[in-house]
Amino acid sequence: MISKSTTLTVVIGLAAFLPTIAALTTKRSIFGTIHQPQLQTRPIAPTDNITGLPLLVKKIGLKFGRGKQLREEVVHKYFHGVDTQNIPQIVDCFHPDGAIIRDVCSLANRDVPYDQVGKVVSAEFLGERCREFLAAHPDCKVKFHHGPTCGRGMNNNWVYAHWYEEGTFSGNSQGIEPDGTPLTVQGQTRFLVGNDLKIKEIVITRTFSRWEEALLEKNSKPGANEIFGR
Repeated sequence: MISKSTTLTVVIGLAAFLPTIAALTTKRSIFGTIHQPQLQTRPIAPTDNITGLPLLVKKIGLKFGRGKQLREEVVHKYFHGVDTQNIPQIVDCFHPDGAIIRDVCSLANRDVPYDQVGKVVSAEFLGERCREFLAAHPDCKVKFHHGPTCGRGMNNNWVYAHWYEEGTFSGNSQGIEPDGTPLTVQGQTRFLVGNDLKIKEIVITRTFSRWEEALLEKNSKPGANEIFGR
């Protein structure tokens, strides 16, 4: 038979662990810090001093599997360019020779094997596509469910982001008249960031805005281009 004193000791012991259990279930550490994903785009840091160390030293570290934060900063810079409608900043994120874009949700890629999905496009082309999208949604703001995060492992140079955009279809772009509907799109994108800190490949899984749907319908003729950025 368990004595009353033993039962009381067990109860007191469990009570002592309740704060720790609560911290685990609410993503709060025992020190009171709440761990949440980055929710908004982050302004870019000076190009010669991103995290407090000389950029040259950090670039050398990239070749040894270090500097994942630098790769994340490139993707933050890209999304911040969208958020602030800074097209030159967006273009500067991509490799000068262009980047491979794999839009797995594109209608043109239906029934196409994954390894055959994708096109090499110029950085300027991607910037122009972003410009067209922002012209249709001039109040667009980018936010994150999960901010840019570089994958684990020394040779993993992919940066992942789960983003969403808010705004209004209130601008005329590509001859499509706005209807004032809310912009409620989201997607998950992974970016391959090279050691030169330029994006070389993007894989996109996302939903479409009303403007994008109208543009797809307009360009549904054979040979029309369906590539969108973000």
